[in-house]
Amino acid sequence: MINGKNILAIVPARLGSKRLKMKNIKMFKGKPLFVWALKSALASKYIDEIFLTTESKKIQKIAKKHGFFSKYLRNPSLSKDKTSANDVIMDVLKNLRKKYDYFIYLQATSPLRKIYDIDFCIKKVVYGKYDTLISIYDINENIKPNGAIYINKTKEFLKYKTLFRNKKTTFYRMPKMRSVDIDHIQDFNKALTI
Repeated sequence: MINGKNILAIVPARLGSKRLKMKNIKMFKGKPLFVWALKSALASKYIDEIFLTTESKKIQKIAKKHGFFSKYLRNPSLSKDKTSANDVIMDVLKNLRKKYDYFIYLQATSPLRKIYDIDFCIKKVVYGKYDTLISIYDINENIKPNGAIYINKTKEFLKYKTLFRNKKTTFYRMPKMRSVDIDHIQDFNKALTI
């Protein structure tokens, strides 16, 4: 909790993947890739609960080995290549017993995200009274989302059903070097060298 606001972390980790086979459970620097997102969320000063959303009992078993217990399995229809993050998040929010002021969406494919990135972003969005925060990086004098951190005010997301809103949105710039979003084997190998 921070400034009276409670924070939910959502970590998506489906078993299948189109380009890099089973990338979420691929070993990255000693841990399965998705576990890095769980561990960073657990280490945050401000996150109150972590929700692992997966269709896979195998992923649940791996998470348990690393000290994280999850009972919820999402419908396989929400684990397709074309399933949107927005649909996955809506499913999580509908299955919560408790209400949260904000949620932070931490994709497994950004293992170079640091704990201080997470906590800084939470502070920025809460104290700045923003609805949305998106992590970005610079490329060819343009800015692009890097997939590492998305934070939304829960009631705003439920109203508009999207991570991307221009109104009351702020950004968090991360170094290009740590903005690797693993989609291909080349991304995975690059991240290993950093």
